[in-house]
Amino acid sequence: MQYHQRHVVGVLAATFIILSLCTCSGQDDGVRLTSTRAPDFTLQDINGKTVRLKDFRGKVVLLNFFATWCAPCVQELPDFIRLYEKFHGKGFEIVGIGLDMEGAAVLAPFAERFRIPYPLLVGTRDVVVGYGDIQGVPTSFFIDKNGFIAGSFIGVRPAPVLEKNIMQLLEQKT
Repeated sequence: MQYHQRHVVGVLAATFIILSLCTCSGQDDGVRLTSTRAPDFTLQDINGKTVRLKDFRGKVVLLNFFATWCAPCVQELPDFIRLYEKFHGKGFEIVGIGLDMEGAAVLAPFAERFRIPYPLLVGTRDVVVGYGDIQGVPTSFFIDKNGFIAGSFIGVRPAPVLEKNIMQLLEQKT
C-alpha cells in the first residue's frame, strides 16, 4: 500500500477511535424499502481480489463496517456467522468492510482467527463517505435485492432482530 493510502486509512482509523459509538441506536428494528440506492464501490478483499457491491445484485446484503479492535464488532461475529450459514444458500450475503489502518495485514489473520466465511474488504475513505461519513463502528446497512438501502443501524443488534430483517428482505419480490 502506498504511503498516501496508508496515511488516509490511518487518519480514518483514528477518527473511528475517537468517534466510535459502539452502542445500539434507538432506531426502529424493521427494514423498509427506500428510494436510496446503496452507493456502489470497488474495494480489494483480504486476498487482493477486486470486489464491487454490484457483484451482489439480486441478493440481500448485510454490509457491515467494522474494525478488529472494536469489542462490539467482535461480539456480533458469532451471530453474523450463524446467520450467514443459515441464509447464504437462500440469497443472503454478508460483506464486511474493515476500517483498520493496517488493512489486509490485520484483516486476514482476524478472518482466520474467527473463521469468518463471508468476504472481508479493505475499507477506504471514499466508501466511508459514500455511506454517510460513518461516525462509529460497527455500522451496518441492509441492502435489498435491487440494490436499495432497506435499513441501517449503529451498534450490535440481537440475532432474532437480524434474522427477522433478513427473512423479510428475502421474501420481497424484485
